[in-house]
Amino acid sequence: MTAWWTALSTDLQIFYAIGIIALAITSIQLVLSLMGVAGDAASFDLDLDLPDADSSSGAGILSSQTLGAFFLGFGWVGAMARSSGLSLLLSVALAIALGVALMFAMFYLIRLLLSLQSKGNLDYATAIGEEATVYVTLPGDDQDGGGQIQLMIQGRTRVASARKASPGVAKPGDRVRITSMLGPTTYNVESISNTQPLQ
Repeated sequence: MTAWWTALSTDLQIFYAIGIIALAITSIQLVLSLMGVAGDAASFDLDLDLPDADSSSGAGILSSQTLGAFFLGFGWVGAMARSSGLSLLLSVALAIALGVALMFAMFYLIRLLLSLQSKGNLDYATAIGEEATVYVTLPGDDQDGGGQIQLMIQGRTRVASARKASPGVAKPGDRVRITSMLGPTTYNVESISNTQPLQ
């Protein structure tokens, strides 16, 4: 390995070094993202005025992800171009062009993923007033603990935590009506027979 490295010309060593470091950083970012660890502390954003760019999305054109993509393309394309016998000037030009292309590709990919994530968020409050089916027994308000209900939220079947607002147990399969929210994804429910018709 050492012999291979020392046999390289200075420009090839620079290209390879940039490519290897960028590949390592990009791989670490990918692993951290999949683990849910990566956050604001791991990246910085600089939003520029670009078509369809939304500064509130948190996806800047110059972020650690897009810069990583640029240097990844720059390093490896430059190394391949020089290894194939192209001049240094042409190799640098190709490396910059491919690096910029990868940077914009990463930028729009991140924006697409953020857009899909935003559209996928469910608003649990939209189910208030709707009927649901008891999934796990709901103890009455005179007993401790809660259960679960199965309901439709924005066209999707979901199971959510719930508590019954009156005495008496609601067993699996019983129909209940959602009356209010007890938390971000927890409902207050009432047996259908105990609820007043919605106006």
